[in-house]
Amino acid sequence: MLDFLQDEERKVEYIELIYDLIFVHTISRCGALLKLEDGVPDTAVYITFLLFSVAVLEIWYYSTLFINRFPEHKIQRNICIFINMYLLYYIAAGIRDDWKEYYYQIHVAWALILLHLAIQYWFALRRASHREEYLKRDFYMLVTEAVIIIISMPVFDKTGLVLSPCALLVGVFAGVTAQKSSGRGVDFPHLTERVMLYVVFSFGEMIVELAGFFNDGITPLGICHSALAFAFASGLFLNYGYVYDHIIDRERETSGDGYLFLHLFLIISLSYLTQVLEMLRNPTVRDSMKILSVAIWLFAYLLFLSLLERYAKERACRNYYLRLIGISAAYILLLIITRDLPVINFAASVLYIYAIHMSLRLFRKRKLAKLK
Repeated sequence: MLDFLQDEERKVEYIELIYDLIFVHTISRCGALLKLEDGVPDTAVYITFLLFSVAVLEIWYYSTLFINRFPEHKIQRNICIFINMYLLYYIAAGIRDDWKEYYYQIHVAWALILLHLAIQYWFALRRASHREEYLKRDFYMLVTEAVIIIISMPVFDKTGLVLSPCALLVGVFAGVTAQKSSGRGVDFPHLTERVMLYVVFSFGEMIVELAGFFNDGITPLGICHSALAFAFASGLFLNYGYVYDHIIDRERETSGDGYLFLHLFLIISLSYLTQVLEMLRNPTVRDSMKILSVAIWLFAYLLFLSLLERYAKERACRNYYLRLIGISAAYILLLIITRDLPVINFAASVLYIYAIHMSLRLFRKRKLAKLK
């Protein structure tokens, strides 16, 4: 009877999953900018990849929070989702090496999506029974970004100067300051499930990239490469899955801003690691660049994953962090020692991933022992 009287947990709906698939497709287009044909991309390519990724994921950030906080207006929500999906296709189609040729296509669609989100926040603000400062803050931020993007188009036409990154600075600043301001709480079980499914979709992209390692045939080196790549991708997924299943307190009360904000950069790291797998198979890329790329983005992924500990059922002790620092230091030392041995170096990265996984298991085991 008690179970019957309890509210049924809200599940992620199919239309939300389809919406997220469009974002995964668009982010994969951002990752395609990093495809390497004859060497290492220059700094401008990396910056372009990061800016496009942040721009797309910022749209996902505000859409996800809005859908989570206002689930009651389903017809309006579904219409808005389909409009945004249609416009996102135009953004995705324009993300390519010669993206400046599609500047207007990308920026018109981007501005329309932001204005569309702003209208949704405006109507929510009008319907609110009491003053909702976070709605007003987000509304003004979305409008400001849209205005900057609109202004950037004639400026680009006249001068060739790209001003749209200024809009992203406004968004990132608003996201950081939102952690210090009050906001309406979210349905955290629904939010965590929605984000988890998005991450799973992102791993789907990595699985597709992983298939390339099995094209080398049944040779000792081919088997070694495919086994390490499979263990690499599996370890990343196991770490996230373990944090989601056993570490995150899905029943806590929170505004959800910080949880989503951390996932923005975790997803970007995962997107780049997908491209790293292709880089490892490319003989034209220097071994030193392969080592550096794996290490930097693997650190980034595990860093943002570890920061999710702030939403844990039990906070970690100092010994846990000291253990992580020790494992990371040993990994860096191993990278330096094996810098001239690419296969051994890749194996060291795999060992590092599973060492972090064992630390997570040990952390949870000790917490459970204390509870008993």
